[in-house]
Amino acid sequence: MTRRVRITMSDDAWRVIEKLPRGARSRAVNSAILDWSRAAARRQAAARMDALRSRLPAVGTDEIVGWIREQREREAP
Repeated sequence: MTRRVRITMSDDAWRVIEKLPRGARSRAVNSAILDWSRAAARRQAAARMDALRSRLPAVGTDEIVGWIREQREREAP
């Protein structure tokens, strides 16, 4: 489903958009909004991970390797 919307943009942004063919304008704006939204979601997830990382104790490489080996042994036939 699509929706027709009216937006306000800067003159600089309009100069970029007006160079595009009419059919490509909506696709370009739609793509830019989706890209921006995905990037914002990644930034928020990274911030949440950083917050968790600061609260949790550090784990050494040897301990992580041990966990992986245990898991592989449990999954082995």
